[in-house]
Amino acid sequence: MVLESNIKKSIKKPKSKKNSVQEFLNEHPHILSELPKAKQDVYLKICSSISHLRSRKSREFFLKTFKNMEALKESPIIDLILGRASILSAFNWALVLPYFHAVEALPQEGAFIERWTFFTRYLAGWDIDVAISFLNQTPKAIETFGADGLFAWGEQALDAVRSGRQMWKAARAYLEETVADHCAIPQSVWKFYLRQAALISEVSPSASEAFIRFGTRVCMLLKDQETERWVSEGMADCGSEEELIKYFSGTSLRALEKRDGLASGIILKDRKNTLSLICEAYLGQPVKIRSNTSLIGVKGFSGGAGTDGRTIYLPDVVPDFRLFKLMALHQSTLLNSAEWMKEPLKRAAELVKTHLDADRRLLERLPGLLKDMEFLLEGGLPSSYPSGASEDFSLYMPWWGDILPELVRETESTIQRLKERSEDQSDLPPEVVEALLSAMMAEGQRDVEGLWKRLSEMFESIVLTSPDPEELQENVKTFFYREWDDGLSDYKLDWCLVRQRLVNNDPNTFVEDVRTRLHGIISLIRRQFMRLKPERFQKFRAQPTGDGLDIDALVQAFVDMRSGSFLSENVYIRRDKRIRDVAVLFLLDMSGSTEEKVNGRRVIDIQKEAMVLMAEALDSLQDPYAIFGFSSDGRFRVDLFTIKDFGEPYGEETHYRLGNLEPKDLTRLGAVIRHGIYKLEGIQATVKLMVILTDGRPYDLEYGNLDYAIADTKKAVQEARRQRIHPFIITSDKKGADYLKRISPETQSIILPKVELLPTMLPAIYKRLTV
Repeated sequence: MVLESNIKKSIKKPKSKKNSVQEFLNEHPHILSELPKAKQDVYLKICSSISHLRSRKSREFFLKTFKNMEALKESPIIDLILGRASILSAFNWALVLPYFHAVEALPQEGAFIERWTFFTRYLAGWDIDVAISFLNQTPKAIETFGADGLFAWGEQALDAVRSGRQMWKAARAYLEETVADHCAIPQSVWKFYLRQAALISEVSPSASEAFIRFGTRVCMLLKDQETERWVSEGMADCGSEEELIKYFSGTSLRALEKRDGLASGIILKDRKNTLSLICEAYLGQPVKIRSNTSLIGVKGFSGGAGTDGRTIYLPDVVPDFRLFKLMALHQSTLLNSAEWMKEPLKRAAELVKTHLDADRRLLERLPGLLKDMEFLLEGGLPSSYPSGASEDFSLYMPWWGDILPELVRETESTIQRLKERSEDQSDLPPEVVEALLSAMMAEGQRDVEGLWKRLSEMFESIVLTSPDPEELQENVKTFFYREWDDGLSDYKLDWCLVRQRLVNNDPNTFVEDVRTRLHGIISLIRRQFMRLKPERFQKFRAQPTGDGLDIDALVQAFVDMRSGSFLSENVYIRRDKRIRDVAVLFLLDMSGSTEEKVNGRRVIDIQKEAMVLMAEALDSLQDPYAIFGFSSDGRFRVDLFTIKDFGEPYGEETHYRLGNLEPKDLTRLGAVIRHGIYKLEGIQATVKLMVILTDGRPYDLEYGNLDYAIADTKKAVQEARRQRIHPFIITSDKKGADYLKRISPETQSIILPKVELLPTMLPAIYKRLTV
C-alpha cells in the first residue's frame, strides 16, 4: 500500500493506460523499499520527468537513477545532491544521469555543488546539449584545471552559446577538446578561437565545430591577426558546406597552403636538411623529417611535433630555430626509446613523465640545450629541470609535441600486412616495398586499402615497363607529386610518380662532333660569357646554410657535442658571388615527337646540340647548372633522366649521357616542373632559373583534355614562382602561342620561328635572363 500511495502522490497517471514509472516499479517492487522514505519521494519526482516515455530508454533511466542514489547514500551531503538532481530533472530529464556521473568528482562542499548546479541549469537554458557536455566533461575538467578553474572553463562555453544561436556545436566541441589528453592549446587562447568559431558558425555550424576540433591545431603557428585572415579568406573562398568543413578542419590543401602563406617565422623546408643532420649526429643513424600536416586527423595529434616510429613530423613554421631543434631532438629521443610505444599512455601524468624522461636523457647527452629551453620559456623553466620536476608537473613544454603509440603500432602493422600481401604480387624485394610504403605513409596516406591500391598500380607499372636486365641494376629514385585538377579546384595528392633515372653512358662521339663542327661559335660564346664572370669570390665558413659542408666546422661541432655543448647548425661554406649568384636547371623534352626531322636533323639532336653550347659556356662561367631530360607514359611513369646534376663535373661521362638521349614517350609537364622545383630548392642561389625546352603542348595518358593539362602546368609554374624560381619555356611548336599565354606570361616564354635556331639563340636567351 505504501508503494501505491507514493506513486499516486507523485505521478498523475493517464486514465487509459498505466504510467511507465508504475509499470517499472510493479516489475521491481524492491526498489522503493530499499530507499528511505524521504528518498522515495525524490526518486519518484525525478522519475516523473521521463514518465511520458514508454521505452527501453525510460526503464534504463529509472534503474540507473536508483543505482546512483544507492552509490551516494553514505555522502554527508546526499540530501543537497538529490535536491539539486530533482531541480535539474524538472527542467530536463536528460541532465540527471550526467549530473550523477559528475557530482562524485566534485569537492564535496555544499556551496560548491550549489554553484555548479546553478551554472548547469543556467547553461541548459541557453542550450541543453552544451549543458549535457558540460556535465559529462566536468570530471576531466576538474582533473585538468582543478576546482578553481572549472567555472572559468565552463563560462567560455556559456559565452560561446550566448554569442549566436548556431554556436552549440562549436561550444560542445570546445568542452570536449579542451579536456582531452592531447590538447596542447593553452586555456587562455580558446577565447580567441571561440570568437573565430562564432564568425564561421554564421555560414556553417558544422564547419565551426570542425574548426574547434581540428582547425585550431592548424592555426597554432599563426598569430592572432594571421588566424583572422585565415578564417575570413576561408569563408570567402569556399563555396559549399563540404568545402567549408574540409577547409576549417585543416584537411584541404587550400587550407594548409593559405596557412603557410600567412605564417611568419622559420620555415621547415628551409631547415629540414640541417635538422636531419643534427638528428643523425645525435642518434648515429639517418632520420627522416616531414611536415606534420600529414598527421591531421590522426588520433591524439594536437598540431605539434610527433613520430610514427619511423619518421619525425614537425610543424611547417615555428617562431624560432631553437624550437625546431628542440622539437626534432626530443622526438629523436622518443624515437630511440621503445617503452612508450608498447602500451597506450592513458593518464596525463604518464604522458608528462614520458616527456620528462626524454628531456632528461637529451640533456645528459647535450647539456647545452638547457639554455635553449630557458630562452623559449622566457625564464619560466623550473629550477633543476627536468630532474627537479615532480609527478604533478603541469607545465606543457612547447617542444614536447605528441606521444602517439597507437600511430606507431598502426604504422608497423600496416607495413607488415602489406609486405606479406605483396609477396605474391610483385618481385620487388621486401625492403623496397617497405620503403615505398613508409614514404607513402609519411606523406599522409594511411588507409590500408588506399595504400594497397597505389602499391598495386605501381606493381602494374613495373610489369608493363618490362625493363631489360641491365636496367634492373639502375639506381632509380622515386618521388610522389600532387597534380592540380581544375574541375575539382583542388590537388590530387600523391598523384604522379616521378622516377629520376640515369641516361646510359655508353661511349659515343656526339659532343666531340659538335665541338669540332661548331668550334668557332663555342669560342665566341665562351668569350661573351667570360665577361659576365665575377672578378672575385668570397668564402664564408661556418654558416647556417651554404653551397657545401665545412668539414672543419662539422668536426668542431661534433667535438663540442661530445664535450657537452649543443650541436651547432653552422656547418656550411657559403660562397658570396659579388656580381653573379645564378643557378639554372635545363629540362629537355624527350617525347616521341622529338624524333621528327627539320631540314634532315631530328629535333632532339638540335636540342642536344644547344645544350652542348650552353654547357661549354656555363662551364667557363661557373654558374651551377644541371641538365635533365624528361618523358612520361602515364602518371606512374614520369621519368627524368639525369644528364648532369648540380655539383657534378661536365666531363666525359656527362658527354656520353647527353649523346645517348633518345626520343621516348609523352609530356606530363606539371610533374616535371614540380620535380624541377625540388631540385632547385636544394641549391643556394639568389637567382634560380628553370629553362624548359619542349617541342609541343603538355600531353600524357590520363592527363585529361588540353584544358586540364594546361591548368596543371600553369599551377606548377605558379608554385615555382612562389619559391622564387623563374621558369622559362622555349618551344618550337608554332601553335604554342595560345596555350603558352595560358601557362605563363610572355616574358617567361618564347616561341622559336625555326627550331634549328635553338643552338645559337639559347646562349643569348640565357644571357638576357641573367644579366
